[in-house]
Amino acid sequence: MSAAVDINLITYLIAIAFGVYAILSWRRAGASVAAGLGLSADSRAARDFVVGVAITSAVMLAILAVELALGGVRVTRVPFAAGAAAKAGLALIIQGGVDELLMRGMLISGLALALGGRRLAAVLIASVLFGLAHMFFKGASGESVISNAIGGITYGLAFILTGRIWLGLGLHFAWNFAEGPLLGFPVSGYDFGAGVFHIADLGPVWMTGGAYGPEGGVVGIAFRFVVIAAVLAWVRFGPQQTELGRGNV
Repeated sequence: MSAAVDINLITYLIAIAFGVYAILSWRRAGASVAAGLGLSADSRAARDFVVGVAITSAVMLAILAVELALGGVRVTRVPFAAGAAAKAGLALIIQGGVDELLMRGMLISGLALALGGRRLAAVLIASVLFGLAHMFFKGASGESVISNAIGGITYGLAFILTGRIWLGLGLHFAWNFAEGPLLGFPVSGYDFGAGVFHIADLGPVWMTGGAYGPEGGVVGIAFRFVVIAAVLAWVRFGPQQTELGRGNV
């Protein structure tokens, strides 16, 4: 078993342990387990998911534009394999759903309860684990670990601010799908092959992320904060105007 698989398994087991703690606490209190895990589904859930997809799709296009302008990548238009992209998209949405349920719905909820309701502290701790879970992926570096941790903060904020996993799922899925199967970048060290473009990385790696993908470079890291700003704007000014926090956390 590779180191990457080992650390992912350990992280998931930690998340499940805290999730079981949260579920038992909710059941004792007579609270809804589904609501606590962020699984409530209604029209707002669909809207949050679509907004999340729109935010990170637009951001990934902006990352490509900036790296092109800086000379970090060269793109060649190639035939788009829609079937392969759809298959990859299905895998990515399943993976994103597992991550959001375990790393946000279970881990953050359990940590917040264990920390006496300190939700932001729970988000930060969970985000460090999320960053470390990617540390042995192909092309990983200190920058990529930091970037994935910031990504974890983004999805964690989406979870505690909406009380549901759907905004984070849209953000997480579209970041990966637009990055890899659609545009043709590597995704956390995994090469999906060409998307709409064949992308040749010209470096430097600290800027573009190299074989890890753009989230491993400073351009991608900078745009992580753009995503956070967009999430905060949506929560503050969107039609739901969700209040911070949830009764179960």
